[in-house]
Amino acid sequence: MKKHTLKRIIALLCACALTFLGVIGSPVTARAEHREYPYDVDTEWTPDDVEEMIDYATQWVGKIDYASSQNNTDPGNRRHEELHSGGATDCSWFVFHVLYRFGLLNDFVHSYDWGNSPSCYPGAHNISNSISNAVPGDIICTGAGTKPQNSHVAIYIGNGQVVECCAGRGVVISDAPSHPRDIVHFSCIPTEYIDKGVDVE
Repeated sequence: MKKHTLKRIIALLCACALTFLGVIGSPVTARAEHREYPYDVDTEWTPDDVEEMIDYATQWVGKIDYASSQNNTDPGNRRHEELHSGGATDCSWFVFHVLYRFGLLNDFVHSYDWGNSPSCYPGAHNISNSISNAVPGDIICTGAGTKPQNSHVAIYIGNGQVVECCAGRGVVISDAPSHPRDIVHFSCIPTEYIDKGVDVE
């Protein structure tokens, strides 16, 4: 059984148990839908797990706009909402929503903390600043990394590309920089890839 299939079953059983005990009102809440898998950075993923996350992230290309508090384009905090067609977010919140859904993050991580503050993303570590060492699912950090205005993060999807949310473009697939500021790798994600792409058959 795939790791994520098992995790989905566990999450559903926990939600049902909490409902029965009266802890929550319903097993199907906005938060429960947002987190498809329980938080777990220890269990090793399969290549299929990685591909599922990449497929989820890339499905939003062209469907989500950019909105940020940094340029006053998000007065209603739309970036905090679960990803949905016609929505809007920024680079940090896009990465958060994807990783939260797949159980890799519990708390929001700012773009300038990626690569600088490992305590913000348990189970992951900085590996290098050469894109040749990246595998799908890694977090690519660019910019100076000292404040939101000069920091950016994206998700590596393989074959020298990232999926990201950019000002003026929304969610797009772009060429990855050859030497980003940092690359963050979650230890539970396997590194055995053909040409470090997402095609592992």
